[in-house]
Amino acid sequence: METWNNFGMDISLVEVGNEGDSTDLVNLRQINFNGCVSLRKIPNLSRAINLEILDCSNCKSLVELPCLHHLASLHVDCLRLNGCYSLKKFPQVPRHFCCLDLSETGLEEVSLPFDPLCNLQHLEMSGSVVKNVSIKLESLLELNLNGCPKVELLSELPPYLKVLSVKDCTSLEKVSFAHQNLYQFDSLGDEGDDVFCMLFCNCFNLNQESTKNIEANAMLKIGSLAKEWEASYCRKYFLHNPQSLICCFPGNKISANKLKYRSLNSSLSSKISKNRGSRSRFLVFSICLVANLAFYRDVLRVRYICEYQLTAAGGGNGGSGCENFSSEISHFSLLELDKYMDYHMFILSSIDMVIEDKNYEEASFKFYIRLSDLGIGGKEYIKVERCGVHVFYVDKKSDTDATEKRVAGNKRPVVDLIQLHCLVSSIGAIWYLNTCCIFLQ
Repeated sequence: METWNNFGMDISLVEVGNEGDSTDLVNLRQINFNGCVSLRKIPNLSRAINLEILDCSNCKSLVELPCLHHLASLHVDCLRLNGCYSLKKFPQVPRHFCCLDLSETGLEEVSLPFDPLCNLQHLEMSGSVVKNVSIKLESLLELNLNGCPKVELLSELPPYLKVLSVKDCTSLEKVSFAHQNLYQFDSLGDEGDDVFCMLFCNCFNLNQESTKNIEANAMLKIGSLAKEWEASYCRKYFLHNPQSLICCFPGNKISANKLKYRSLNSSLSSKISKNRGSRSRFLVFSICLVANLAFYRDVLRVRYICEYQLTAAGGGNGGSGCENFSSEISHFSLLELDKYMDYHMFILSSIDMVIEDKNYEEASFKFYIRLSDLGIGGKEYIKVERCGVHVFYVDKKSDTDATEKRVAGNKRPVVDLIQLHCLVSSIGAIWYLNTCCIFLQ
């Protein structure tokens, strides 16, 4: 295996190779320029067809990269460009790449058009100087823009991003999402432990239209997740961490358009619409809490606790009349502790808040927020200033519906043997969990 690295090199290297260089690159497997602070350009790599690793981390003067489209052997997690402060142009990476780290780079604008062949799923751009971002890739699942002080515009983002983290972007003003009809909501699968996050902590420059767009996108996702959660209802008791959605952004006014039932304290009551259909149904609760966490720094974990009672019509529910439930949604900040400034709104839902309707007519809620703060070394309850609730009504699907959906999902193209193995494992898990549910019944 041949390797180029900076060991023994002059760290002030400015340029490596040129267009007419006769160096044989075919057998090259690794290139390591990590920390070459004066490196401005690297050679044409068109002949480096076996290259597996290209590490340009912390090359602060690097302004240009050659086209990398043809590097089919480049490992998906082995293109390292973080800390390239002078890099202004989005790199042309191989289409098989699913992860790309461009944190602390000099890119000022990112515009990625729709590309059905692109497999990019995770884009890391935290700490960069990017100003405008427009990404229309259906494949994208996670976008991290934490700590980008100059970003002002996020335009036409994919509506079903699993993770959108835009914390401490103090210049961010405009946020919009593409229409959901242009994209497909992918099934959650059966692995569990899925958390959808939309984190706009301390983005105080957001205009009113943008906060409405964020709220609408959160409710769109919860509505789509509700249908998935209904289909996997009997399996929720087997999940270690219930699937959930967490959306956070500055504000203290709960929208009347999105949440019908609202309160100026930490508790409220809501009506449950009568089921006039022929099918059984599920209730899926979405909640919104307002709290001020500004007095607490270095927040490690936030726990959102919901205790609620459902009352059945006419002494229903087997004559017991009412039933009590408790749900908890947790958010960890393991890599970088959160610091909230002023009031924030939290839109939340979870598979743990999917309840089979037993002719309920009323719901009463009590909410708590509890956090672990490294600064105080303990756990504290935070006052919930306002709260709101929205109820999604989801018809219970028949066994035939569930089977047809599963078969339709299995018709998606299988790219490689690893995906095929995952597909077979998922089908096996479905059979096993369904069998358990039948047994428990």
